[in-house]
Amino acid sequence: MQIWDAALERLTGIPADSARGRSLVELIPGLEERRLLARFRRVIDEGVVEVLSPAFHRYLIPCPPAAPSERFEHMRQRVTIAPLLEEGRIVGALVTVEDVTARIERERALSEQLAHAREGERLGAALALAADESLEPSGPLLGALGDESWRVRRAAVEGLARRAAPDAIMALLASVRENHHNLAVLNSALQVLSMSDVDTLSPLVEFLNGEDADLRMQAALALGEQRDARAVPALIEALEDEDVNVRYHAVEALGKLRAAEAAAALADVAESRDFFLAFPALDALKQIGDARAVPRVVPLLEDELLREAAAELLGEVGDEEAVAPLAELLNTPDAPARAVARALAALHDRYEKLYGEGSYIADLSRAAINPAGAQNLLEALAETGGGDLRQLALVVGWLEGTAVERALTRLLGQADVRGEVLEALVRHGAGVADLLIEQLGSEDLEIRKAAAVALGRIGDARAVHALSEALEDDEEMVIAAADALAKIGDPRAFEPLLARVGDRVAAVRQSIVGALNSLGSPEMPARVLPLLSDADPNVRESAVKIAGYFGYRECADLLLERCHDEDERVRRAAVEHLPYLEDERATPALVRALQHDTPKVRAAAAAAMAQAEGPEVSTHLIEALADEDSWVRYFAARSLGRLSVKESAEEVARLAQSDKSNHVRIAAVEALGRIGGETAVRVVSPLVNSAEPDLARAAAGALGMLKGSGTEEP
Repeated sequence: MQIWDAALERLTGIPADSARGRSLVELIPGLEERRLLARFRRVIDEGVVEVLSPAFHRYLIPCPPAAPSERFEHMRQRVTIAPLLEEGRIVGALVTVEDVTARIERERALSEQLAHAREGERLGAALALAADESLEPSGPLLGALGDESWRVRRAAVEGLARRAAPDAIMALLASVRENHHNLAVLNSALQVLSMSDVDTLSPLVEFLNGEDADLRMQAALALGEQRDARAVPALIEALEDEDVNVRYHAVEALGKLRAAEAAAALADVAESRDFFLAFPALDALKQIGDARAVPRVVPLLEDELLREAAAELLGEVGDEEAVAPLAELLNTPDAPARAVARALAALHDRYEKLYGEGSYIADLSRAAINPAGAQNLLEALAETGGGDLRQLALVVGWLEGTAVERALTRLLGQADVRGEVLEALVRHGAGVADLLIEQLGSEDLEIRKAAAVALGRIGDARAVHALSEALEDDEEMVIAAADALAKIGDPRAFEPLLARVGDRVAAVRQSIVGALNSLGSPEMPARVLPLLSDADPNVRESAVKIAGYFGYRECADLLLERCHDEDERVRRAAVEHLPYLEDERATPALVRALQHDTPKVRAAAAAAMAQAEGPEVSTHLIEALADEDSWVRYFAARSLGRLSVKESAEEVARLAQSDKSNHVRIAAVEALGRIGGETAVRVVSPLVNSAEPDLARAAAGALGMLKGSGTEEP
């Protein structure tokens, strides 16, 4: 035994001098017989924390109660045995013994009262037990959970929160105060305290004001870990402690507590420019986030040791007033360009998130950064390694100049910053078009694609020739080039695009068709007309999508012919575009496709009929609700909803209630929301509680439409 305090002397009657150095078995009778020695061995061997329950183990040290007891011969004790560590090794055990005899006696009396016949008596006992820091809440209160009175049951539930005993913690703190010479052991004990559920604030503050510097330092550390704001005044006082280590841990603790009231005192510490304390003080101020400290931090940008930490704080906490001093630092020789870029980027991102005004920070920075600052950024950007590429690229993108533009185009191959680079290049406009056109010849596909995207957004016609040549590139590049040509809208792109309408890749054909439709060349009708009869079905499909999109009258006959094409994809495309023809033959052709074609074409016809005209449209869509293909039923329901066909309500309701395909039920529910009427309300309302979440969401949306249209629930 190493420590034997006054409390143990009283409990055992053994003086400290006689106890020290003797084994625990000699000092505590019956330790092995009661199988308690094994608990100590587990703590020493396995590093676990053992708790001896007063209800089960009764006591560790056999002794009379401190006050006479009618129920107990021996003192009832709550005992905690925790490992003590030194340099990762277990060097002993820390044992706290709490006399809980009086509390257990009171709990027993209250427990007996819980069986009283009157509800008021039982409730009073339950409330009293709930208010206590009960040692064994699962005992008397657990039984009260089955009480016939809901008031008693509620009190029992509220009281089942188990808390450690404050007196035991106080005893542990007192022991630590008396025996803290070994810092490793002391730290282990304080870690045990920090995990406690009870309030240890007062004794820790007492330690913080004690005479021993080591104990004050550990108390400051523990107060930071406890996350209790009531510790802030004491920690602020500790900033004046004569010991630098105490001040250091007080600074860190105030940062962890995010103590806004400590900002001024921490700024004082930062202004001392003592790196050991000023650096953590700046970090603490950053965690606190109080902008009032910013003016006092700005001068620290001149300190070579502190300027990076000061810049980071300004980026996280400052406002637009921080841009000028940050730029001034960046404009100096050997400036910490990465740190300044991080700070400016942080300011930009915060303004963009809070106000949608990140561009304001960019404009201020552009005006304040001179050529020397720009060169510092470019040199940092050229360096390999580092995790600041995104911030550097963002800030460089705000600047002007040939060197900046070349640096940005070189970054197009960096996936992590491509978004920022593209935005910057687009902002630079036509001035970077030549550089981007050069990048269309890069060996890197991603760079070529990014250059095409940027050229399309800039809209410079000088890029048309190079982008047209790129239509012979990899299929991904063709898609990017076609999209860019569509945005530029130059008629010179017409022939190169038209040459690719029969591409074997569907995604490429789609992009080519989209680009041609965007151009809307006056030559289009004459050039597309023969393509509708081309031997290649890919060409015919694309021609249908172009002619149908514009609804060319001269193409109407061939478009209707394509509804009978041997290729399903061509028929489907033709059917989808029939509503755009101002031709009386369009609706009958849709009806025929809806009734007699393949499932995919029937589904396309059902979708297209939402835009068709004629009295027969509704009738045939209602019939299509019984189609064997789920997608035909799906699109038929959607079209009926868009047309608000009142006479379809019963059939659509049938699908909503019982169709075997969930997507069909959802479409039917949404259609009922548009159709309205009593049938819709009757069917949709119960589906709000469906076990299918997507169906329930659709029902809720439909019900909202029904209420908005004035249809009342039954």
